[in-house]
Amino acid sequence: MTLLNSQEKLKLEQAEFLLDQLENLQTQLEQVREHLTHSHRLATLGMLASIVAHEFNNILTPIISYAQLALSAPKDQELMRKAVEKALAGSERAARIASSVLGFAAQEDEQDSACLPAVVEESINCLGRHPSRDGIELHVNVPDLTLDISPLNLQQILMNIFLNARKVMSKGGGRLTITACQENTDVRIDVADTGPGIPEAVRERVFEPFVTQAADEQNPEQSKGTGLGLAICRDLVQSAGGKIWFDTQTGKGTTFHVQLPLAVDPDSST
Repeated sequence: MTLLNSQEKLKLEQAEFLLDQLENLQTQLEQVREHLTHSHRLATLGMLASIVAHEFNNILTPIISYAQLALSAPKDQELMRKAVEKALAGSERAARIASSVLGFAAQEDEQDSACLPAVVEESINCLGRHPSRDGIELHVNVPDLTLDISPLNLQQILMNIFLNARKVMSKGGGRLTITACQENTDVRIDVADTGPGIPEAVRERVFEPFVTQAADEQNPEQSKGTGLGLAICRDLVQSAGGKIWFDTQTGKGTTFHVQLPLAVDPDSST
């Protein structure tokens, strides 16, 4: 009887040890995922750096030109007014881009709910270069809703989708449409482009890590990228209790659907 109790005690200790090890592994895995998500944000910022720098140059050029003209004719009040207006508009545009980029680079997010219109606007600003400069028509129609996900995570999801859409439409232009609607206690966000569509060879694996559109031999320029963007999108969406999927047609475009829960208003609880 004593021997049996000893064996049971040993098995119990082994089980407890294995459970502790499993919990440690889960903690380490979560830390790796967090570091990977942040590293991908930094990689995205690195890719955007040249675009943002070019956009800042576009902002500064008219400011400098008008300032020089105003200085050459100090008595021309109309010219002086235009110079100040150009400087103000350009400075505000640069400030919005800088603020969005700095926010996107943040290690942590202090908020746990996201205002959808604000995050969409921040994500577009973070692109630096407005889509219209690449011949892409931008249409945004999203309701004023608050989602149960951190603003930073939602921005990273949208940024990845926006960047992919701009990349596939960068040569021929097109239309990028961002809409959203409430469905019971969830919100569905639809991001539609009029690009060439996702290559059939990678459609079933598009949310897997390290999968890119490089399989499309007719579009080798789309092979750039780590192939982690959509995989991270999927993880962020699922961790928020949502889901992500897409519809695509060759030659007609792709629509990504992101379904996320509405934030619960504590004042509405009964």
